[in-house]
Amino acid sequence: MWLGLIIVSLIAILILNYSKVLVPGERFDGTGSYAIMGLFALAVMWWLRTPTLAYFARPVFGWKFAVAFVLMVNLIVVQIRGEDFSQVDPDKWVRGVIFLIAVAVAEEIFSRGVVFGALARYGLTVAVVGSSLMFGLMHINSYIGDFDPWPAYWHVVSAASFGIFACALMVVTRSIWMPIVLHTFSNGGLLLRNAEQVQAERDAVTSVELFAGLIQPLPIVATFVIPSLVLFWLAAGMPLHPMAHRLAVKWKLIEMGEK
Repeated sequence: MWLGLIIVSLIAILILNYSKVLVPGERFDGTGSYAIMGLFALAVMWWLRTPTLAYFARPVFGWKFAVAFVLMVNLIVVQIRGEDFSQVDPDKWVRGVIFLIAVAVAEEIFSRGVVFGALARYGLTVAVVGSSLMFGLMHINSYIGDFDPWPAYWHVVSAASFGIFACALMVVTRSIWMPIVLHTFSNGGLLLRNAEQVQAERDAVTSVELFAGLIQPLPIVATFVIPSLVLFWLAAGMPLHPMAHRLAVKWKLIEMGEK
């Protein structure tokens, strides 16, 4: 199974790197590449009959959805606050939004649809960790040809952390559309940067001490993982640790038979 997922991931990366030659023109090359990747991922999902096909339904609304929605909006605001979108011209808005949607749909169908769905047979933990790790590692693709170890490591870790929250959001809302919405808005900052600016930011990273480099992404990890744990707890029915359960009974917060 793992070998098969690795092979499928490599095919997806090849699609992103080389499918642009199949798309006429230059303005929508990136969008076209992600559209092809999304169709490929959808075909793999259909072929494997992954249980995540059921997540293409509308979200299940309720108070758990409300909590998940609030946490999602908060993370979107955290990621794009401070960005000055006023400098984006109308033409770039149109092309940029289409591109962001294509990226979100393709990556979510592949990571949460294919990989999470294929690993679901081994349990939720394996599906979440495995799909999020592969989601993070696939972002090394943008460093091919000009590999920068520290920026690559930070990008992989932050993307994997994002993947964990995306999994939690999908599990709680029972819909892959919520992670797609999250992904689309979270990438909003890409509207303000081109490839040259991104590369300049990477080149600005010079010498980094080992310990400082290793712990640098920890705040981002906590930002995504902590609300993820809350959502997984909600999805599990809010179970209490035995000690916490005894205290809740003692303080008459719950009845003896309640969990």
